[in-house]
Amino acid sequence: MKLGDAIELMKPRVIWLLVLSAIGGYLIAAIPKINALRLVEIAIAGLLSTGGSAAANMLFEKDVDALMTRTAKRPLPAGSISVKAAWVEMIVLTAAGLVLGYIWLGLMPFIFMLAGWVFYSIIYTLILKRRTWLNILIGGFAGNAALLSGWAAAAPINLEAMLLSFAVYLWIPAHIWSLVMRYSDDYRKAGIPMLPVLVRRSTAISTISGLNILSTIYMLFLYVIYVNSIPGYIILLPFVAMSIYISAKSLLNPTDDAFWTMFKMTSPILTMFILAAVLGLFMQFPP
Repeated sequence: MKLGDAIELMKPRVIWLLVLSAIGGYLIAAIPKINALRLVEIAIAGLLSTGGSAAANMLFEKDVDALMTRTAKRPLPAGSISVKAAWVEMIVLTAAGLVLGYIWLGLMPFIFMLAGWVFYSIIYTLILKRRTWLNILIGGFAGNAALLSGWAAAAPINLEAMLLSFAVYLWIPAHIWSLVMRYSDDYRKAGIPMLPVLVRRSTAISTISGLNILSTIYMLFLYVIYVNSIPGYIILLPFVAMSIYISAKSLLNPTDDAFWTMFKMTSPILTMFILAAVLGLFMQFPP
């Protein structure tokens, strides 16, 4: 098994945002009393456990991936990694991430890490994805769990933590569904009942664009309520404006390119929201 295939099995382009959410959750809850060692522990345990869930996703969807042009070159459908090796990697990553999470971080972070793994690997991938368009709306709670696992490593879960975690949850449908719009033929061919392939194009456009605008405004609302610091606004506001503009443009000019641009914008807006919140709080409460 090549190292590159082992890394690809972990979906690094997907899980890094979940790891960032966990780190962000910890920093937002911990500032100004940041423990550098704890931060490293969250990153390692989060990377391993989310990598394990991604490997499980690849294993459970290897037949579907083989049918889709976008995913046919992944390690399992391409045959560059064996099913047995993938199972070993998935089990090792998952066990290491969860065990280290429990030992290093404690019971509550472990519970949220486990919940995130279950929601993504089992509930979303194995149970719901091939059965209902609600797959994303239910499986998306894995995003909540990522942020809450980091928060719980620093402080008890409260209303602020729950509301912040829903920034990740609201972000997920627009992120995934805009990708589905780009590769709708693939999803139809594979028989995956994602919302954009089940409804009229106009309905899909309005739903996805509206959700992205709602998600962006919700992030700004949270920043105003819980952080409200000028340095963070400098980072966040340009991305908020750009995200809303691109989403509105996709409504007025609903081309594949417009939706692809919106998809590529969804990751930066979540990233900038987390960075702005951390920077804003750090400037208010320096260590």
